[in-house]
Amino acid sequence: MPVSDSLTSPDARIAALAQIAARHAPPDAAAWLTGAMALDRAGFPAAFAAAGRRLGRVPIGEASTTQLAALGLPWSAASGADECGRAALVLAALAALDPAEHVALVHGLFRRGELRERQAVLRALAAMPDPARFAALAADAHRSNAQPVFEALACDNAYPARHLADPAYFQLVVKALFVGAPLARVRGLAERTTPELIRMIDAFASERRAAGRPIPTDVALIRRHP
Repeated sequence: MPVSDSLTSPDARIAALAQIAARHAPPDAAAWLTGAMALDRAGFPAAFAAAGRRLGRVPIGEASTTQLAALGLPWSAASGADECGRAALVLAALAALDPAEHVALVHGLFRRGELRERQAVLRALAAMPDPARFAALAADAHRSNAQPVFEALACDNAYPARHLADPAYFQLVVKALFVGAPLARVRGLAERTTPELIRMIDAFASERRAAGRPIPTDVALIRRHP
């Protein structure tokens, strides 16, 4: 059963992400991350970028995803320590900043970030304060041609199902089929399936059939929810 955002402390989520990052990172990384989470406006961009080198990319695994799920944070077991550390950094920064500064910070991190930095921003969206403010960023991000960035939003991420309007969410589902991202990892599919989504999937399947291309077996997951 999903955990209500209102019942989960932001501090608990930040602490869990930092703990998991440190657990899978080199020995000196925990101390570095703790220091970096004390907001230094001038140094924050450099710390956010340095997380990849400091923390590494060791996948966090199933036990860590279970821990995060208990805090209402669906997460990918294949995500690296750097993604969790960067998510902790951005959430800690948002907690320290005036809310009026949040959208500009998050958009800037995503716009200027390299692939793994963008992945971390997208994975953290659902845990951000007043997350609906970032729906435009998410709707734009799902058009990314970089599959890891797209999957950071589409797979094992609570944000699209919770905050994207039907047109954007449906486009995300169709793109997942097109690029081969597993629909079983798209959150909220059963609850968000409507006749319009089924129509779009049928049109997608018809186009593939007419072109002599295989139809993904995941199409059946949509047809299962009329």
